[in-house]
Amino acid sequence: MIKIEDLHKSYPIGKDSLHVLKGIDLHIKEGEFVSIMGSSGSGKSTLLNIVGLLDVHDRGNYYLNGQLIKELNEKKAAILRNKFLGFVFQSFNLIAYKTALENIALPLYYKGMARKERLKVAMDYLEKVGLKDWA
Repeated sequence: MIKIEDLHKSYPIGKDSLHVLKGIDLHIKEGEFVSIMGSSGSGKSTLLNIVGLLDVHDRGNYYLNGQLIKELNEKKAAILRNKFLGFVFQSFNLIAYKTALENIALPLYYKGMARKERLKVAMDYLEKVGLKDWA
């Protein structure tokens, strides 16, 4: 589902540049759970932002579900993000006035899923991670 080949990313710093990702190769199959670990400043967040279609790479290839990711506009990136990707953030990025169930169901709303079905799917996910009582 995610295939990355020789991925590079640099950020300009004045007249110089900071080369953050240097030839990353990664292959994640559908259904796999992956953790990315490393020391502070090692490029984890940069890699996740690229995989999550929030940033772009300088060089290399990134395939999402077999599609080469290159020069996407914001709308197309948002559609692919909603269809194929999910994030677990270190800090809470929840909508405060919504319940845990509603927060989890929200991306399914944007996917066009019917209310009853999205609430069931969201509850199933809460149950899988032992948080059903927080719904």
